[in-house]
Amino acid sequence: MFKNLTSTTPYLKPFPAFDDVFAEPMDLHRKHFLPLISVDASVVHRDLDFWLHFVTPIEPLLELDVGYFTKEHHDFYNIEGQFAFRFSEGKYAFAGYFNYFAYESGAIFGAFPNQEEEIRADYRTRVSSYEESRRGFLRHGRIPSCAESPYDPARDSCGPLISQLGGEPVLANWQQVVPVNRSGKPFRYIGEVQGFSYCAGGIQAILLFYDPEEQIALFRSEWT
Repeated sequence: MFKNLTSTTPYLKPFPAFDDVFAEPMDLHRKHFLPLISVDASVVHRDLDFWLHFVTPIEPLLELDVGYFTKEHHDFYNIEGQFAFRFSEGKYAFAGYFNYFAYESGAIFGAFPNQEEEIRADYRTRVSSYEESRRGFLRHGRIPSCAESPYDPARDSCGPLISQLGGEPVLANWQQVVPVNRSGKPFRYIGEVQGFSYCAGGIQAILLFYDPEEQIALFRSEWT
């Protein structure tokens, strides 16, 4: 198990290219997700001889968790605080309906009437702060402890590229229940990243699981 890795290693690829992470439809994936870091899954599970990608949804916007406003678009894997991708040839394709995202369905605008500009500004801030963190990493090899402020090498207050790789997941919001596939078999835990180090207002902890039977990469959010 590895914890709080702040610099890159041969088994980490921070800020992977979007085209290396996502399959079609590229426009919708680009609209709703940001690629954070790719990891060599064989470091955690030797038989998983490929790279998996940590990503974050750009939601939640303003407040509340991803999927909170769109329960009519939930499915087996995509529920409040949990979203999943089909994994094929090294890339992700969202495994649900894109109206699961309140920004796509418009549910976010109904939930916060007369706040359209604030919602759109919040969305732009997520993207622009992510880009600032990416540029800072290219310059300094570090990301900020909190993406509200860019990384300052004079203070050296960097955040983790990876909070945990391998070991056991901490699922406080989920009563320590690991996700299972449609056959009832538990997913394999890969690791955790600190979302708000990559983009402003990001999820506190983003946990990645993988199921080799259905080839599903599944994410859960944790808040404390």
